[in-house]
Amino acid sequence: MLVGASFILALLIEGSVFSFFILEKALPDIFLVLVVSLGFILDERRGAVIGLCAGLLQDVIFSSALGYFALAKMVLGYGAGLMGRELYREQLMAPAVLVFAATLAHEFILYLLVNWLMSSGLPAEWSLSRLFIPKAFYNTAFTLLIYPLFYRFYYRGRQLKSGLQRRRRVLQ
Repeated sequence: MLVGASFILALLIEGSVFSFFILEKALPDIFLVLVVSLGFILDERRGAVIGLCAGLLQDVIFSSALGYFALAKMVLGYGAGLMGRELYREQLMAPAVLVFAATLAHEFILYLLVNWLMSSGLPAEWSLSRLFIPKAFYNTAFTLLIYPLFYRFYYRGRQLKSGLQRRRRVLQ
């Protein structure tokens, strides 16, 4: 439920508020920040499912073609879940660096798909310096705000759940 509400809120914010903060046509992608953060906290399978759903929603609302965002976000949600097994989840630097790298990978995947399937696009050097890197910094900044909230919420929920299970066992 929190995941769905987060994506709806991100959709509203991304479509309205962020249009005032455009830097060289680069907008933050809160959907990607959410996908990578949740994949990192949860696991690769749930990260891929969340990425697929978020990407499809983004495709339907923002894109003229179906599947570009879904494919990119599914792959990155899966990868974030794999990285979550290897890195410390309680440190803020790991997901921040991961989101920075995931943003560059996401934009590169989209760039390749658009150039390959539509035979159009911007020059790679211009896209990297004017779109990809500013977007990666934007997303990293939002990760510093969003990730701690999801991390606390997830682990607090797990602690409450395990505490309830212990109480039930004691009462039985």
